Amino acid sequence: MVEIFQDRKLKKRIWATLVLLLPALVQAFPLVYLLCVSWKEGSEVIQYPPKFFPKGLNWINYHEALSAAPLVRFLINSAVVATSITLLQLFTSVLAAYALSRLEFRGQKWVMGLIVGTMMIPGEVTIIPNYYTLAAWNGLNTFSALIVPFSASGFGIFFLYQFFKTIPKELEEAAYLEGCSRLRFLFQFMIPLSFPALTAFGIYAFVGAWNQYLWPLIITQTTEMQTAQIGIGMFRSQNESMSWGVIMAATAMLISPTVLLFIATQKQFVKGITMSGIKG
Repeated sequence: MVEIFQDRKLKKRIWATLVLLLPALVQAFPLVYLLCVSWKEGSEVIQYPPKFFPKGLNWINYHEALSAAPLVRFLINSAVVATSITLLQLFTSVLAAYALSRLEFRGQKWVMGLIVGTMMIPGEVTIIPNYYTLAAWNGLNTFSALIVPFSASGFGIFFLYQFFKTIPKELEEAAYLEGCSRLRFLFQFMIPLSFPALTAFGIYAFVGAWNQYLWPLIITQTTEMQTAQIGIGMFRSQNESMSWGVIMAATAMLISPTVLLFIATQKQFVKGITMSGIKG
């Protein structure tokens, strides 16, 4: 009887794996194809019938991509902007989520509803007022213009608010009896206990900031301030005669930081999502 049960359980796992494997392959196909093309020579890319895998690892495309455009500068700009936005959103979200989940004050529900309501507003709606505000402050084409408008996140506040609600209040009351202040409890207890949720939101914020295209396209005016996503579009438009292998090599270098970040922290990301307590 036990063997029959184990066989059924094994079959269910196999079928579940096969079902999940199909969408995973669909999602991974563009990235794998991009890497394969980036390693191909010019003649391999246009040969017929086409071949999926390259004959060998051709690193010349990467060398040409680095010499054709300031890709390193684009990567540094994106790294500075994405890291700054992530740290600011973590800081503001932690403070706001802690206040909303632990403190009691008049209009608390209205404040929470207003924060959740900001998640319903498309980001494109705020582009014009943000642009005119920064133009009035002479802040265009600066790192401040790329960072400050995204220093807070309604999603981050709501996400951490849900996680903070799962931490027992008895722990906080015991800390207060020992003379612990609110800020000390927040930084010494709440943040370490919320590390999976903070990691998950940090990854989400970093990837979102790294992938921004429309706002940096509008706010930046010089190559020295442009980010990776703008670099990909500029690289393609200014090098129309260049082979697809070089273009794919440049794209691979510009998207590699986010891919490597997710691979390195995927366990914490999944753990943070599953433990966040977001149930509607």
